[in-house]
Amino acid sequence: MRRPSRPPPPRPNGFTADPTLPRWLPGPGAGGRYKVLDEDFLVEELPEGCPEGRGLSWYRVRRAGLDTPAVVRLLARAADVPSENIGYAGLKDREAVAEQRFTIERGRRLRELPEGLTLVSSGQTRFPLQPGDLEGNRFRIVVRGGNPAIAAQRLAKLTTFPNRFGPQRTANGLPAIGRDVLLGHGGHLEAQRRRFAMLAWQAEGFNRALAMRGDERFEGDVVEGGQRTGPLFGSKMRWPRGAALAFEEGVLAESGVGLDELERAVHILPGGRRALFARTHEGRVEPHPAGFTLYVTLEPGVYATSLLHELL
Repeated sequence: MRRPSRPPPPRPNGFTADPTLPRWLPGPGAGGRYKVLDEDFLVEELPEGCPEGRGLSWYRVRRAGLDTPAVVRLLARAADVPSENIGYAGLKDREAVAEQRFTIERGRRLRELPEGLTLVSSGQTRFPLQPGDLEGNRFRIVVRGGNPAIAAQRLAKLTTFPNRFGPQRTANGLPAIGRDVLLGHGGHLEAQRRRFAMLAWQAEGFNRALAMRGDERFEGDVVEGGQRTGPLFGSKMRWPRGAALAFEEGVLAESGVGLDELERAVHILPGGRRALFARTHEGRVEPHPAGFTLYVTLEPGVYATSLLHELL
């Protein structure tokens, strides 16, 4: 059964490029603001469904004005299970219209979704969704007041762009909360809040490493899939060698978190590597009565806001 979501509230100012961050591509940007309305920013998770199987229910949900943690809480309450029983492949922003999949373990099958959520499709699958279980995300983004010609020119020049985590992952003081949790001071927080805070700390560490090194190449860099990578700190992370090792050890030391703390958090932050630069797929810019529309598909974990920073 489909339940319509509430109409998104207007957001008169929206967002634009962060003047405190450097841009990879020189020259004037296209200007403009995005996310003035939730409906201006549409993200659709790929693939559209889950592998067919038996044992777990999956739901493809469309919503506006709710981020992934909020949807997790709503589904957990409706299915009468802990939030840890709700599986998802990636985090989606609140200031957007988003479609993504969720699985529910050991919960009752939902005949209708909570208010604010619209059911797109559903089915049965065998395994719960885990972070990273997606092929990518397809975006349609309206930029109001932007110059479509400049945006198209800059997009054509951007064969790659810095693969920063977006502010939706690192805003609202979450990285500092995550650091406190890692240092043993977050026991009063709800489990899901602790998890997202630690992930925010990890994301900020990657962003800091990327900002400090830029396009500098270090002896001993870890290359995966033909791309140089940066740290997602965790006790099981693959460390680089040589000068790259010394650089990343310095970034971790500056954070105030050590290897002992990461070992205790291994169940949430096992660690890994992330490409320093990202690529666009099927990107194009089209004029819009209010500015322009960006259509683009990005690989898993790549933030459209980081691409917009380079265009605007």
